Amino acid sequence: MGWAIIVSILAGLVLLYLVGRRNERAVWRDWELVLTPKGQAVYRTIEERVDTELALMKTAYDNAQHDDRLGSFEEARHLLQIGHQIIERFSPSMLRLLAITLAFSRMVSAMAPVEPLRPSDFRLRQLMSLAYLNRILHQFLVSTGERFRLRVYILGQGFGLATRYLVRATDRIMRRPSEAEQEWQQIDRIQSDLHTLSAESLRSFRVLLTSLTAERKEDVLELINP
Repeated sequence: MGWAIIVSILAGLVLLYLVGRRNERAVWRDWELVLTPKGQAVYRTIEERVDTELALMKTAYDNAQHDDRLGSFEEARHLLQIGHQIIERFSPSMLRLLAITLAFSRMVSAMAPVEPLRPSDFRLRQLMSLAYLNRILHQFLVSTGERFRLRVYILGQGFGLATRYLVRATDRIMRRPSEAEQEWQQIDRIQSDLHTLSAESLRSFRVLLTSLTAERKEDVLELINP
């Protein structure tokens, strides 16, 4: 009898969770319809800029790894320096985007719903832990605005971690290119996570644009171009 009650309760909780997820997706589809061409143009401009920087970084590191395995250490070192320069430019620009997103989110009285980050999307253990933290704290926050700002804050912390690890791995390879296999594997994981962090940051930025548009604050969109 006791087990039957427990099973019924668990089944009910699972059903409530699935219904809640379905409702969240339906609500977000309704919000997406609000985004105007001006908001879409702002988003596309920033998305293209982010995609370009990520592609340049990947090209530099992939070619550096190729040259390193061929024994062309000087060429690899040169490409690593280029990759280093790209990440030094890219990471601050993403942090500025997140800072702007966070600041303007306080102008919105009704924020579109967001989902917490998924730990399974990340490869670095430290970023998985941040995503788990996001999921846990997400459940304790009531308003969509609080949940949104928590998400953006966690993404900023993630960029800081990933950037530091990438810089350290790059420096180690440049100092000891003949002992760099583990560092190259680490760089592959970090690049994957930087792509995930960037995609989630852009998704958060799109939520902000949608929320601003819903409140007819399109004039604010002119100010958002980090």
